[in-house]
Amino acid sequence: MSAEEQNVLDVLIVGAGPVGLAAGIEAKRSGLNYLIVEAGTLCQSLVEYPAGMRFFSPADDLAIGGYPLATPHDEKPTREIALNYYRKVAETEALKIATYERVVQLAKREPLFQAKAQSQLRQGCQATYLAANILLCTGVWGQPKRLNAPGADLPHVQTRWQEPLTYWRKRVLVVGSGNSAAEAAIRLCDAGAIVSLLVEVESLELGKFRPFILRELQMRLEEDKITLWLHSRVSEIQPGTVHIIVGDDPHEVETDFVILQLGMEADTSLLSPLGVEFNGEGKPLHDSVTFETCAQGVYVAGAISQEGFIFLGRDHVKKIMARLSAGKQSESANLNL
Repeated sequence: MSAEEQNVLDVLIVGAGPVGLAAGIEAKRSGLNYLIVEAGTLCQSLVEYPAGMRFFSPADDLAIGGYPLATPHDEKPTREIALNYYRKVAETEALKIATYERVVQLAKREPLFQAKAQSQLRQGCQATYLAANILLCTGVWGQPKRLNAPGADLPHVQTRWQEPLTYWRKRVLVVGSGNSAAEAAIRLCDAGAIVSLLVEVESLELGKFRPFILRELQMRLEEDKITLWLHSRVSEIQPGTVHIIVGDDPHEVETDFVILQLGMEADTSLLSPLGVEFNGEGKPLHDSVTFETCAQGVYVAGAISQEGFIFLGRDHVKKIMARLSAGKQSESANLNL
């Protein structure tokens, strides 16, 4: 056996978010030779969340590996609590994780996969991994969706926000019809910003809001702390002013910042060369039982799949690793005959 063959992984896990970490735990417990490769630091997508942001799911739904996630007074976990929890789980399990290595290419080198990862810290430095299977757990992948409207590329138009105090006493228009938009409006309002929320739907009940988020938003609306624009869309953005259409009527909203919370656009470039097919939202099609794509040996779990909740992903990766472990044992048995 060559040195290259000795270093073949049973599974290469792409992404060290909560589901990727859960996959590493299950791979380790199943006796598989694995490695988790992450383009940023541990749980990079959570690191990029706004400071103090709450999860929309209860703590039990975020826990992985059988380790309880404790929160004060059974509150929803914050970004900081979750990051500390996942770090401790990764350290307790001594997971094999290569951080700051971005997988830039996946190719089939029969019978294995070859993955090339570019170092994000050392320019020109690249690692190559060989694996029998690939599991993508890349979380909220791709790029934030932008508006298709004049002025959407102006510097005061943002798709990410970090510290609410940044917007103190500033006029902010938040655009979006889901939890992230509502949470942004609530947090910025509470930090002293003058907030307007623009949603496409005709009523908040038609939006994609969790009940507790909707209740908090309605409380601030009743107190006139947030201005709501229903059944609306942005037609043009100018410095200091946003032109919107409410129903069929034009309006102008004075703003200092525009925060777009429209979701993410998928990046299909990593899986397309392997022949993976995608749905209309850009997510890879896969078997709902095995979580394997049409490219044999390529699996998906977490937000990249059709079901992005962490509590579903942790269950899916358990099934994936059990399947890979059974396949490996069967292969070993055949070789011993």
